[in-house]
Amino acid sequence: MSDSSAYETAETFFVQAERGCELVSFLGGLAAENDIDVGAFTSIGALQSARLAFYDQEARRYVELADLQAPQELISCMGIISVRDGKPFAHTHVVLVDAEGNTRAGHLLEGRVFFAQVCLNKLAGREV
Repeated sequence: MSDSSAYETAETFFVQAERGCELVSFLGGLAAENDIDVGAFTSIGALQSARLAFYDQEARRYVELADLQAPQELISCMGIISVRDGKPFAHTHVVLVDAEGNTRAGHLLEGRVFFAQVCLNKLAGREV
């Protein structure tokens, strides 16, 4: 059995991302501003553009799936906040739909916000 920790929600932040910002960076910045090293988030809204990837387990790297340069509805966005290179990082997964109803999903490398509301939970841990 691996080492594990139990967490509980310490604080919840509900915010609207600024139009035109990059969503992954916004999430990391929001975590940094609120001293969040461990967290979980969800979001819905719309993106002006997005880049999606898939993690190739054998090669141990992300492979870009799509560079979507058209408006996308942000059907589902979820992820975790952890620390990478000494600062909060948002590991973000999304499901998007375009104007024709085509869906795409994957790891969000980059997403330009048209409108996005974010619910970010700051987690506090205790060892088990």
